[in-house]
Amino acid sequence: MAAQFVLSYPFRIDLENNRFATVNSTTDTYKAEQVQGFLRTEKGERTMFPTFGIEDPVFNFFDAGEFLDAFNEYYTNIKIDEIDIVETSGKVTDVMVSFL
Repeated sequence: MAAQFVLSYPFRIDLENNRFATVNSTTDTYKAEQVQGFLRTEKGERTMFPTFGIEDPVFNFFDAGEFLDAFNEYYTNIKIDEIDIVETSGKVTDVMVSFL
Protein backbone atom coordinates (compact mmCIF):
# COMPACT_ATOMS: atom_id res chain seq x y z
CA MET A 1 0.00 0.00 0.00
CA ALA A 2 1.45 3.33 -1.03
CA ALA A 3 1.70 5.91 1.71
CA GLN A 4 -0.69 8.81 1.55
CA PHE A 5 -1.54 11.53 3.99
CA VAL A 6 -5.13 11.67 5.22
CA LEU A 7 -6.95 13.92 7.68
CA SER A 8 -6.18 13.06 11.27
CA TYR A 9 -8.92 11.95 13.68
CA PRO A 10 -10.09 13.62 15.75
CA PHE A 11 -10.08 16.56 13.38
CA ARG A 12 -7.71 19.29 14.46
CA ILE A 13 -5.58 22.12 13.13
CA ASP A 14 -1.80 21.80 12.90
CA LEU A 15 -0.89 25.22 14.29
CA GLU A 16 2.79 24.74 13.49
CA ASN A 17 2.04 24.49 9.76
CA ASN A 18 -1.28 26.42 9.67
CA ARG A 19 -3.22 23.60 8.02
CA PHE A 20 -5.42 20.64 8.82
CA ALA A 21 -3.55 17.92 10.72
CA THR A 22 -2.77 14.85 8.64
CA VAL A 23 -1.36 11.41 9.31
CA ASN A 24 0.50 8.93 7.10
CA SER A 25 -1.90 6.10 6.23
CA THR A 26 0.78 3.42 6.71
CA THR A 27 1.57 4.25 10.35
CA ASP A 28 0.32 2.84 13.65
CA THR A 29 -0.97 6.33 14.48
CA TYR A 30 -3.33 6.11 11.51
CA LYS A 31 -4.51 2.65 12.57
CA ALA A 32 -5.09 3.81 16.16
CA GLU A 33 -7.09 6.79 14.93
CA GLN A 34 -9.27 4.54 12.74
CA VAL A 35 -9.97 2.14 15.62
CA GLN A 36 -10.75 5.06 17.91
CA GLY A 37 -13.10 6.62 15.36
CA PHE A 38 -14.92 3.34 14.86
CA LEU A 39 -15.35 2.80 18.61
CA ARG A 40 -16.64 6.34 19.11
CA THR A 41 -19.23 6.11 16.36
CA GLU A 42 -22.65 4.74 17.19
CA LYS A 43 -24.25 2.43 14.62
CA GLY A 44 -26.67 4.40 12.47
CA GLU A 45 -24.90 7.69 13.17
CA ARG A 46 -23.47 7.88 9.64
CA THR A 47 -26.39 7.89 7.25
CA MET A 48 -24.36 6.70 4.26
CA PHE A 49 -22.77 3.88 6.30
CA PRO A 50 -25.45 2.75 8.78
CA THR A 51 -23.50 -0.34 9.94
CA PHE A 52 -20.33 1.66 10.68
CA GLY A 53 -19.58 1.81 14.42
CA ILE A 54 -20.85 -0.06 17.46
CA GLU A 55 -23.93 -0.05 19.66
CA ASP A 56 -23.43 2.53 22.40
CA PRO A 57 -21.81 0.60 25.28
CA VAL A 58 -23.25 3.09 27.78
CA PHE A 59 -26.71 1.66 27.13
CA ASN A 60 -25.76 -1.77 25.78
CA PHE A 61 -23.24 -4.48 26.61
CA PHE A 62 -20.00 -4.17 24.60
CA ASP A 63 -19.78 -7.19 22.31
CA ALA A 64 -16.20 -7.80 21.11
CA GLY A 65 -17.39 -10.23 18.42
CA GLU A 66 -19.84 -7.69 17.02
CA PHE A 67 -17.09 -5.07 17.05
CA LEU A 68 -14.70 -7.36 15.14
CA ASP A 69 -17.30 -8.30 12.51
CA ALA A 70 -18.33 -4.70 11.88
CA PHE A 71 -14.77 -3.35 11.96
CA ASN A 72 -13.50 -5.97 9.49
CA GLU A 73 -16.31 -5.02 7.10
CA TYR A 74 -14.78 -1.54 6.74
CA TYR A 75 -11.08 -2.04 7.45
CA THR A 76 -9.42 -4.93 5.67
CA ASN A 77 -5.95 -3.37 6.05
CA ILE A 78 -6.02 -3.25 9.89
CA LYS A 79 -5.82 -6.59 11.69
CA ILE A 80 -7.12 -6.66 15.26
CA ASP A 81 -4.82 -8.73 17.48
CA GLU A 82 -6.51 -8.52 20.88
CA ILE A 83 -9.42 -6.85 22.67
CA ASP A 84 -9.29 -6.34 26.44
CA ILE A 85 -12.46 -5.27 28.21
CA VAL A 86 -11.99 -3.76 31.66
CA GLU A 87 -14.99 -3.88 33.97
CA THR A 88 -15.36 -2.09 37.28
CA SER A 89 -18.36 -2.87 39.49
CA GLY A 90 -19.92 -4.83 36.62
CA LYS A 91 -19.68 -1.94 34.13
CA VAL A 92 -17.37 -1.65 31.13
CA THR A 93 -14.95 1.17 31.86
CA ASP A 94 -12.31 0.64 29.15
CA VAL A 95 -11.94 -1.21 25.86
CA MET A 96 -8.33 -1.67 24.78
CA VAL A 97 -7.69 -2.82 21.23
CA SER A 98 -4.32 -4.11 19.98
CA PHE A 99 -3.72 -4.28 16.24
CA LEU A 100 -1.07 -5.48 13.82
